[in-house]
Amino acid sequence: MKQVPIEELVEAVRVTLDENQVESEYLATGTDNMELDEIIRAKLAYAVRSILEMCPVGLMEAEEMDLPDTAQLPADDGTGIIVLPEDFLRLVSFKLRSWNRAVTTVADEGSPTNLMQRNPFTRGTWIKPVCVFSHNSEGQRTMEYFTAGKDTDGKADHRIERALYVQLPAVQSGDDGDTLGIPALLRSSIIYYCAGLVEITRGNPEAGDHFIKIATSNFNPS
Repeated sequence: MKQVPIEELVEAVRVTLDENQVESEYLATGTDNMELDEIIRAKLAYAVRSILEMCPVGLMEAEEMDLPDTAQLPADDGTGIIVLPEDFLRLVSFKLRSWNRAVTTVADEGSPTNLMQRNPFTRGTWIKPVCVFSHNSEGQRTMEYFTAGKDTDGKADHRIERALYVQLPAVQSGDDGDTLGIPALLRSSIIYYCAGLVEITRGNPEAGDHFIKIATSNFNPS
């Protein structure tokens, strides 16, 4: 994702509020302007995360998971566990070379789908693979997969063909100031969503809901 200066995003949110005539009185004095900027900065990362969690996969910019050998724990029965990166937010696509198709949706720990994977007769196969979120004994977030196909020797083939994910948004500090990574296609949604959060924080829930609806309508038109 492209790193965008925080101050550029703050200004964009301020312009959005001003253009919608929500902030005309509030922007009157310098002191109020400084207070507003701080509220916007406090909400930006949360706004990015919220949009990334709810938007269609096609609008996100995926990263390849950096998975050392120790992060993949294969089993002889074709099942396996992936220790997810610490900055993991959302899966985009995961595929073993031996699978017929990629997994793009992961079941939750304790869900009915998860329980079905405990039975070798109802778990996922190389034709219809399944992934489930879980945690290991050290508390790390993991993803279990079911079940690898066979290689030419008849053994389970756990080789990973693709492992794409969306990273948690994080502020990066540099010589030219702080930046925040955002997908280009979601910039408008993020700006409007942040504006909504700001208005809710300031005690204007109706205005806040208005902005949030605009944000989500950008990628989920009704």
